[in-house]
Parts: sequence; structure tokens; C-alpha cells
Amino acid sequence: MSASLIRTVSCCVLFITTASDAVEQNQAAENSIERIEIRAFHDSVVKSLSNKRHNQQVSDTISAEDIGKFPDKNVAEALQRITGISLSRAQGEGERIGVRGTTPEQNRTYLNGQYLASADWWISSQPSRGFNFILLPSEIVSSLEVFKTPQAMQDEGSLGGAINIKTRDPLFTPSGYGVTTAQFQYSDLSDKLDPQLSAIYNYHSKSGDYAVLFTATRRDRSLRRDGLESWGWHDRTLYQGDNDTWYATQQSPQNKSQTLWFPGGGGSAIFQQQRELHAYTVNAAFQLSPRLRLNSHLLYSHLNADNNNQNFLWQSAKSIDLGGGVTHLQVQDATLVSGHYLPTTALFNTSMEAIWRDSQVSTKSAHLDLVYDGIYWSSQFQVGLSQGSGGTKEDVTSQFSANTQFHVDTSMRKNIVASYGISPLDAPSWFITEARNDSQDGKDKSYFAQADFAYDIDFKQLDAIKFGVKFKDHQRDFLRYRSKDGGLDGLAGELGTTLAAYPGTFVDDYLRGVGSDNTLKKYSFADIALLAKDFNTLNFEQEIEKASRFHITEKTAAAYGQMQLAGESYAANIGVRVVKTFQDSGAFKRVASPIDAPDSYIWHEESRDYSDILPSANIKFDLSESLISRFSIARVMSRAQFHHLMPSTNYNVTQAQGQGGNANLDPYRAAQFDVSLEWYFDDAGLASIALFNKEVESFIEFERKLERHEGILMSIDRPNNGAGGSIRGVELSYQQTLAYGFGLIANYTYVDGKRDNAEVGLRDKVPGTSKHSTNLTAYYENHQFSVRLSYNYRTQFATGVGETMMDNYGQLDGSLTVKLSDNLDAQFEFINLTDEQIYTYDRNEYAPTGVYVNGRRYYAGLRYQF
Repeated sequence: MSASLIRTVSCCVLFITTASDAVEQNQAAENSIERIEIRAFHDSVVKSLSNKRHNQQVSDTISAEDIGKFPDKNVAEALQRITGISLSRAQGEGERIGVRGTTPEQNRTYLNGQYLASADWWISSQPSRGFNFILLPSEIVSSLEVFKTPQAMQDEGSLGGAINIKTRDPLFTPSGYGVTTAQFQYSDLSDKLDPQLSAIYNYHSKSGDYAVLFTATRRDRSLRRDGLESWGWHDRTLYQGDNDTWYATQQSPQNKSQTLWFPGGGGSAIFQQQRELHAYTVNAAFQLSPRLRLNSHLLYSHLNADNNNQNFLWQSAKSIDLGGGVTHLQVQDATLVSGHYLPTTALFNTSMEAIWRDSQVSTKSAHLDLVYDGIYWSSQFQVGLSQGSGGTKEDVTSQFSANTQFHVDTSMRKNIVASYGISPLDAPSWFITEARNDSQDGKDKSYFAQADFAYDIDFKQLDAIKFGVKFKDHQRDFLRYRSKDGGLDGLAGELGTTLAAYPGTFVDDYLRGVGSDNTLKKYSFADIALLAKDFNTLNFEQEIEKASRFHITEKTAAAYGQMQLAGESYAANIGVRVVKTFQDSGAFKRVASPIDAPDSYIWHEESRDYSDILPSANIKFDLSESLISRFSIARVMSRAQFHHLMPSTNYNVTQAQGQGGNANLDPYRAAQFDVSLEWYFDDAGLASIALFNKEVESFIEFERKLERHEGILMSIDRPNNGAGGSIRGVELSYQQTLAYGFGLIANYTYVDGKRDNAEVGLRDKVPGTSKHSTNLTAYYENHQFSVRLSYNYRTQFATGVGETMMDNYGQLDGSLTVKLSDNLDAQFEFINLTDEQIYTYDRNEYAPTGVYVNGRRYYAGLRYQF
């Protein structure tokens, strides 16, 4: 193959727009270091550093061999080891990632260069643009690429960075290659043992013209999460009555009033879930002629996520909304941190809630890629689709209530103390007041067609030109059903029973290490199976929850042109991408009151379109054989969240909180500047520094107000285009193989995010921005043993939901691999060894929203490669 052809191919299908690893083989002809046979972790580090070194963009790469040495069970957990990546966890598992101080939805995730659809199983989840990584086991990966600066030829939509997940290339994987892994996972909190199975196999035809690679993964996980929760914090005006009792309504014109940061409610919660993940990929490659190749990529991943939740509630907002009063107020930082809530004139004022759900989430994609490598011209044609779906088929809720005084104290950090006049252990005194069977369904669909062309000029400093077009149709649907007549005058009245009719065994070791002796750590527990038996006798009738129903379509047409420049000591790309977005948003809009009137809602649609011109330039200088510098400048954009664009309101009745939408939100738009210096002092050694700055034109901000829906006063957040600001920071990275098999990988990221002219308090925080984050891995490896300890840490950050902050979090993981023979390894892995707590709060630490423990997980098994 000629050198000019190699340059053409490598220019045409660089990284994120290619679906073929053939490019890596072409690049290897120019860079012999990439021909190293991967036999150990040291060599995989060499390969990852080589990819980083020769890329023109600011980027990072982690290979399958790297991932296999870490105790990471999905792609997000593998990505957390990369500089500038911040991980968000749910139920103890890495679920979403942000890049350089941005939220997950402001970054794009691609599979072999194309969008991967995503949805959620959680009944209260809002549709997000961020990918849910629990569906992607690490076994499907050949390499992970994180691009922190864009090229014109790459898809738009990332404010922080883009992640490309590359699967293995069948033609460049040996024929008959296979790997099988069998493990058991033990979760110490749930005290359950679960199987983990995976397999990889590659087949070549006798002629070598085509190959097919299969992967299959099955993972079970029995999880439990213990927590203290509160929700719905809002500014509430209270009016003084007699005996220093305060009410939600004014008792007389002479009464005093005060406005406080007030809790909607909360409780002591036990969440349990049985996860069952099935993931399959089929990658096929057909060499149709010496210059023409067809690739196909198929993915199917499905997670059964049935779960149940029991929460002994304190419902402060409901109590005062029903006319009850609150006494013995203690106030800190304008926040009601302690109060004694009195019984009401209604039948009940707080509840114990037992919920069980039939939940699932899945994603699938099909992608065809035809690549032609000519002498001067090369081209690539791609078509495909990706669909994600998820939700809860049945969300069955029971509430057992009483009319009792209760006391709540949130003044102590990481603790909520609640006590009741009627004991939570007095099950006969808590009678059923609510029976519901709701459901939710979300769908994410994307179709695309793309054509890319490159012409190899090889004239002085102009190496090649590239251009291309892409068309995409992206649709997002959200539908929730609510059951009717579940109260005492309906289905709950039909049952007419108490919590004592469903005695269950309380869990062991609840809230270990959380709270104090006064924290509610035991209450009347319900037997879900007994409850379900009675609920199956009820005739539930459902109707669409029109307030949250929406359908959004985004159609985009994009074109780009790009020049590749090259000299003896530099390489660069300069280009521009132009994209036109057509947006149609439809939802039910409330037009009348009361809410149950036949004409309360009508279907409402809004259409708009907007254009973006996105120039970019990346240049890499070889200052010496071991020292490289990079510079980048670009304009980037990231579209608003889907549920922020809906022209309607989505809320949770029990929590009395929700979010509205605004179909006229503009995308996040920013100008970004990057510079880095990298010293490759050894084949597996790197010391680097990178500076970045993003000047954001407008952040999306939320205004929280009290609104009445379904006769209930709720705190509703509504989005608007707000002030601009900046996200800037520095990344430091160091890795080196030390003596006698020891090695070190360390990185640190500092991010400073600010909003211009923002209001005081947490509203000036940039969501997703942790000021400090770090990853530290120490390892030892010889011909028989591989040991590593990895610590990941990030400081507090705003979640982007109201004024909620996530507290500092650090987690220690470890792994041990013992080589039993040339083909057989014994594996031992440990996750969250220090049993860390997750802590969130709203506006200040006197308003906690969650204190959760997820426990430790241990893995042991065998890996056989042939």
C-alpha cells in the first residue's frame, strides 16, 4: 500500500467518524510502535500512549487490555480513570460521565462513531441526552476514545467532550480468538451471590475475505441501598398563630410571618433491586475487493431492573397544607432545620409507603459502513439506526397512613432524625389510604445517513482535504399512565386493611454507619408478596398523565469542510461545520381548571429551527522526539435536555415536586481554547499538562415556584436561558512504570466554573463542575501476578436539579489477577472497599436530600483465553 494511500485513509476516517479499525492498521505502517503485540498491561499502556501521542486533537485513549486490569464492570467505570472525566453513580454503579466540568447530558457518546440511543428504567427519571452506561459491559470494548477538542468532521453536540466506544475489528482479530469469563459477585449489603458470565469469539472465512466477531454478556446483581431522604425543598411563608404555632395560611392580619427554606417531606428508605443484564454484539467485516470494505455493527442490550422500595415517610408539606401547624421551630441559615408537626383535622397527615415495580431498559443499534480506499480519493458511506426504550410497566404503590404528631430534625450533617407520636412499629395503627398502579414508558430513536470524502493532495504543507454531509432524525417520546380512584373512597377503601396484615422481616444492618441512635432505623416492614396478592384483586383503571406526556423530533442537516496540514514538525486540521436543526415539540398543555375538566388539556405543538456555524482548528507541534505541544480553538454547542424542551409540566404527586419545560430554549454555545504540553519520557511514561477555557454564552437556569397541580401545592422548577459564564481549568497527568514491576498512574483536574451576573447562593454554580478531581492507581505486575489499587475522588458539585449539591466523594477499588496457566487466569476484584456514603443537599447542608450507602462488592472467577 502506498504512503499516499495510507495518508488518505487515515485522514478520511480518523477516530470518531470511522467504524473500522482498518485505519489503525494503516497508521501502524507509519508508526511501528502500534505493532507491539499486547501481552501485558505495560504493553497496553504503550499502545494507549501511542494513540494519544499521534492524534492531532487533545484526547485520551484506554484499551481493552487496560480495562481488563481494572475492577470496572461497565464503560463508565472504565472512563473514570481518564483525566478530566467525572463519574456519576447510581445504586453504587457508575452510570453517567461528564467531561471537564460539564454534566453528562452536555457530552455525546458514540458507538463506532455513531449516536447510541438511551433511556432509563427509574420511574422518576427525566429523559436525558446523557447515555446510561449500565447497558454497556466493558467486555464489548476494543478501546475508548475521549476527544476533548473537536474537529469539523466530528458530530456536533458536545460542550465538554465526546466519547467514542470502539468494538473489536473482526478482520484484525485472530481467527478462532476467544475469551470466556465466569465470576460470582457478592454484595455485602444485600448478602447475595450472583453470577457474571461473558464470552467473545471471532470467526474468519477460509479465504480471509470476511470475519464475524461475537460477544455475549450476562450479569446479575442483587442490590440493596439504604438511605435517609428528603425532597421538595422550597421557599415557604409561614404565619404565626396561637401558642407559637405556625401555619401555611394567615390566621389574622396581625400575625407575624416568615419565609423559610422548607422541606416537602422525606423518610427512611430501603431500596432493593434484582438486575439482570443481557448484552450481545455482532461485528462483521467483508473485504469486497482490495480497495472496498463493508462493515456492519449490531448491538442489543437489555436490563431487567425490577425493584421495590419501602420508605417510612414524614410529609411536612402535606401536613401543613391540610391545615396542620408546626411548633418549636429551629431555623439556621433561613432554613427550617427542626419542627414539631401537629395532627390535622383531616384523616391522616403522613404515611409509610411500600412500592414494587416491573422495570426494564434496553438499547439496540444497527450500523452499516462502506469504505473505499482509492489512490487519491477515499470515501465512506454510513447508514444506521439506534433505538433505546425504558421505563416501568407497573409501578404499584401502597400507602399506610396515620394522623399523628411527628418531629423532624435536619440540623446534623448527614443525618435526618424523625420521631412519631404513633410508633412506626405499631403496624395496626397505620391503615391503608392509597393504592396505585402507574406506569411509564420512554423511547429514544435516531436514524442517520452520512457520506465522507477525502482527497490526498500531498502538496507542500497541504496534505489532504475532507468534506462530507450528514442527516439525522432524532425522536424522543415520554408517556406516563396514572391509575385513578386509589384513595379511601376508592381502591384503598375496598381493601380496608392495615399495615399489620402484611408483616415482613426487616432487613439486617440497616443504615450502618449512617445517622445516630435517634435516627429511624427500624419500622413496620411490609411483605411485598402478600401486598401484591391483595392488589391483584383490585381493578385498576389508568389514564394518561397529560401533564408529563411529550414528543420531540429533532432533524439535523450538517455539512463540513476540513484541511489537513502537515510539515516536518507539525500536523494540523482546520475546518468548519455548519448544522441546521429543525425542532418540533409536542405536549399536552393545560388550558382550564379544574384539572379533571374534560377540556383541561389540549395537545400543543411548537416548531422552531436554528443554525450553528462551528469552526475549529487543532495543531500539534513535535518540539522534540519526546516533547509535544497542542493548540486548539473551536466553537461548540450542546442542545438542551429533552424534558427541558417539553412545553408541559412533569411532577411526582407523592413528593409534590416536578419540572416544567420550555420549547424555546437555546442550546448551550461556547468558544473554547485549549493548549497542552506532553512529555513522553519513556515508552510507558508520560507527564503532561493541559489548560482549557470555555466561554459559555448562556447557561440554562431554573426558577422554582409553588404551583398547584391536582389540588396539591408543588414546588416546580422551570428552565430559562440565563446568564453566560466560563468553565476553565487545568489537567495534570503522570504515569510511569517503576522498577521491579511496580507502576503508577495519576491525574488531577482543576475546574473553575462561574456564571455571569448570577444570583447569590448556589445559583451561580455551574452544574457538573467539581473544582477538584483526581485518579490514582498503583500497580504491580510480573509474569504471574497483577495487582492494582485505584482511588477516584471528586469534590462537591451542583447536580443541575434545582439547587441540589452532591458532596465530596471518593472510592477505593482493587483487583488481583493470578495466572494459572498460559490461557487461564484467576480474577479477584473489590469495589468500594471503604464503604463510602453518597450525600446530597439542597441549597445548604441543613437541607439534606439524600444520605445513601450501597455497600461493598466482591468478585471472584476465572478467565480463559484461547
